[in-house]
Amino acid sequence: MSIKELEFEILNNPSSSELDFLTHRINNEVVNQGAAYPFAILVRNKENEIVAGCNGSVIFGSIYTDQLWVAPNLRKQGLGKKLMEAVHEYGKKQGCTIATVTTMSFQAPNFYKELGYKIDFSREGYNKGASCIFMSKKL
Repeated sequence: MSIKELEFEILNNPSSSELDFLTHRINNEVVNQGAAYPFAILVRNKENEIVAGCNGSVIFGSIYTDQLWVAPNLRKQGLGKKLMEAVHEYGKKQGCTIATVTTMSFQAPNFYKELGYKIDFSREGYNKGASCIFMSKKL
């Protein structure tokens, strides 16, 4: 098969099985480095509705938090901090020695700094002069 015969498919919402396929393929090729896999931590109310949560990936000895969200009526009460503490504990149990996160300049860099994260670098060029801040913390 020639590369010219291949078709590219762009998915806005890939299925978990499609993402799992890629994860398994990568992990099978780098067995000696450990593994990469997704995680999620969800907080539910008595009605079983998700009111907060985060997700990301364990990646070869590092835990990366991709998204963190808390319902507006529960913000400023320490729930985000508790979620990140759960991420750090989960990461340690998975053998991670570093935690990483990216946040936009208009979102939560100070929140992560208060949790002990340091700025690794910042990338400019986003909408309305925003930058993406890459941060890490030793576990």
